Amino acid sequence: MKKILALTIAIALSGAALQSKAQSADEIIGKHQAAMGGDAKLKSLKAMVSEGNMSVQGMEFPFKVSVISNTGMRMEFEAMGTHNIQVATPTGGWYFLPIQQQTEPVDASAEDMKDVGNDLDLQGEIIDAKTKGHNLELVGKENVDGKEAYKFKLTRKNGTVVNYFIDAASYYIVKRIHSATVQGQTMELETKMSEFKKTDDGFVYASVIEQLPMDTKIMITKVQANPAIDASILQKPAK
Repeated sequence: MKKILALTIAIALSGAALQSKAQSADEIIGKHQAAMGGDAKLKSLKAMVSEGNMSVQGMEFPFKVSVISNTGMRMEFEAMGTHNIQVATPTGGWYFLPIQQQTEPVDASAEDMKDVGNDLDLQGEIIDAKTKGHNLELVGKENVDGKEAYKFKLTRKNGTVVNYFIDAASYYIVKRIHSATVQGQTMELETKMSEFKKTDDGFVYASVIEQLPMDTKIMITKVQANPAIDASILQKPAK
């Protein structure tokens, strides 16, 4: 009887611990959502245009990124006298890179587009993750550049895994780690976000984004929230 009672208590405590952890995860995500402007503000974000400079291995290129939430993204950048374009949508994408001696637009591979739909979610895929078909788990805490951060493991509905790190003081996402295929090779990519700013209408964004191991640094100098964007900019030009 004592063994049964002890086992019952252990199971109950285990269940309470799991419930507490789940509540804690929800609370952290809620604070992250509030830090980013709140539920209503994020749900109202339908489009965004960002401009700035991208530094790759010591070379700088001006860029412009236009995103229609959950619909598509178009990135344009100037490099060595050429105007380059990359477009991604949940169902495909294309690119035109004269800097790589391309003379016409080329379709992106299915592997390149595997996770792009999640990156087009301007609200953020960790918000309402369960509703979106993902599984989000609070793993614990880790140190990110000398500051304490909550580590979350997101298993997307397609099976890919992404780790998010939310600063324990600001509740901003300060790091993301995921695997990706780059030029036929699978590698772990680390993205760090810092120097968060707010637009005049209250939308928060990271003005500095660093990507490793590609040694890429993105400095955003201008952001427009909910500008009018014609979806035709996502269409590949006819030959």
